[in-house]
Amino acid sequence: MKKIILFMLTSVVVLLMGCNKDQSTYEKIQKSKEMSFAMTGAYPPFNFINEEGELDGFDIDIANALAEQMGVKAVPITTAWDGIIGGLESSRFDTIIGSMAITEERLERVSFTQPYYYDGAQFFTVSSSELTSIEELENGKVGVVTGTTFHDALLQMENITQILQFESDVDNFMTVEQGRSDGLVTAKFVGLQAPEKYGVDIKPVGPMLYAENIGIAVRKDDEELLNALNESLDKIIENGTYSQISDKWFGVNILEK
Repeated sequence: MKKIILFMLTSVVVLLMGCNKDQSTYEKIQKSKEMSFAMTGAYPPFNFINEEGELDGFDIDIANALAEQMGVKAVPITTAWDGIIGGLESSRFDTIIGSMAITEERLERVSFTQPYYYDGAQFFTVSSSELTSIEELENGKVGVVTGTTFHDALLQMENITQILQFESDVDNFMTVEQGRSDGLVTAKFVGLQAPEKYGVDIKPVGPMLYAENIGIAVRKDDEELLNALNESLDKIIENGTYSQISDKWFGVNILEK
C-alpha cells in the first residue's frame, strides 16, 4: 500500500512539474496577476529613484499603464544594464521595460515590441565649451554607461582615445561638469533633462550621432506576451494615456519622430 501511495504522489508531482513547464510566460502573468519588468533604476527621467526612495519615471508609468490594460500589476526589478539581457534569458523577470534600443545584435537574443518611443545618441559637454561637434575633440575622453550602444559608437571614432564607463549617467554628468572628461554620450532626452534634474551645467553639441527605436524586450519564445504588450501599447496610444505620460515627463510626445 505504501508503495502504491508513494507512486501516486510521485506521479502527481511529475504531472504538476510538467504543467508548470508547459505554462507560457503570458499564462503565468495572467494567473499570478503580476508582470515583472527590469530596468537599471539609474536612467533619469526614464527610470530612477526619486526623493521618496521610490522607483519613478517614464518607463515606470508606461509599464504600469500596459499592465493595467492587461489586467495585472507591474512589478519593477532593478539590475545592472550590462547583464540585463542575461537576466531576461534566465527568467529573472518577464520583460525589460527600461529604454532599450532595438538593435540587430540584441534581436539575435530577444524579441522586441514595436517602438514605444524614439530617441538618439547625443554628445553633451559643459555649457562653456566652444566645441561644435564631437569630431572636433583630439584624443577625446568621453563617458558612457556600460553596455550601451553609445559605447559601441565611440569605439568607431578614431579621435576618441579613452572611453570612461559608468553604471549610471548621474556619475557621468558629474564627471563632465568636474572637468574629468571632455563630455559624454547618452540619449538625447536624458541629457536634455540633466540641468533641471541635477543642476549640472551641460549642453548638447552638434547633431545626434544616430537615431534609435526604443522597444520592450521579451524572451524569444514569448510570442503571446509580445502580442499582448503590442496590443496594450496600441490601446494606451489610442486612449490618450501615452501622450499624458509623455507630456508629464517631457512636455512633448516622444513617440512622434
